[in-house]
Amino acid sequence: MNIKTPLLVVILLLNNMLGFTQLTENFTDGDYTANPVWTPSASTDFIVNGTGQLQSNNTVASSTFYISTGSTLATTAQWEFYVNLKFSTSGTNSVDVFLTASAADLTASTTNGYFVRIGNTADEISLYRKVGATSTIIINGADGTVSSSSDNKIRVKVVRDASNNFTLYRDITGGTNYSVEGSVVDATHTTSSFFGILVRQSTASFHQKHFFDDIVVQAYVPDVTPPAIQSSTVLSSTTLDVLFNEPLDATTAAVAANYLVNNSIGNPSSAVIDGSNAALVHLTFAGSFPDAVANQLTVNGVKDIAGNAISG
Repeated sequence: MNIKTPLLVVILLLNNMLGFTQLTENFTDGDYTANPVWTPSASTDFIVNGTGQLQSNNTVASSTFYISTGSTLATTAQWEFYVNLKFSTSGTNSVDVFLTASAADLTASTTNGYFVRIGNTADEISLYRKVGATSTIIINGADGTVSSSSDNKIRVKVVRDASNNFTLYRDITGGTNYSVEGSVVDATHTTSSFFGILVRQSTASFHQKHFFDDIVVQAYVPDVTPPAIQSSTVLSSTTLDVLFNEPLDATTAAVAANYLVNNSIGNPSSAVIDGSNAALVHLTFAGSFPDAVANQLTVNGVKDIAGNAISG
């Protein structure tokens, strides 16, 4: 089957500020005391384990502890990080990842900033704003996404654009096949001094079961390129898989009218985005593809998660 794809002209504007990465940390040096310097609430609260991940090491019941590092990027910014919580979260067992913080002590009632809470009673991934002692949820993530009792491998991305629009993304398999949790406009805090991780734990069942890796804080460069078809695979006489080069907006990817095959085959009867790969769409047609005939697929209106639409 031939694929009709749009002609994409991409202009890359290389700029020192746009390419700026403030923090990159994967702990492969086996140390959190240099390059960059992390400051824990106590020297025994965290370790870098043998697999090169930051791991909680506090064994005190009903405790709250943290680790933080300098980070001043707060606007037109992007944050990414990996977390694995090897327990089912609860109101007393959760993690707050501070994207921005006004002070190194993340437990202080006077510390302001934004943080992603992983866990809580709803077992969710949500974005909060902290003003003094008051924390307010501003993007309420889907319930039950971190409910595994043994492994919650999560990768999170948060983007804040020039208009102070926050978008929270997550992949609950730990990869980069992101889904959107939600968006909100908030300009309460526009400065930062620290990035950090705060752990809240209750009993010994939760001790040393928090793992962190692949932390990146960088300037946000808007995605202005529409998705492109990477490949297509005919699975049967009536089914076709279309793989794009990036995750898709779930709503537009599921509109059957956005796909058209020539030779009077027409639109599919259904378009279903794959449950584990948001760049893959399964198309089913009412009629069969004719044998030994080259058909052409045209795609229009399908958007990526940044809102860029493909035009065939």
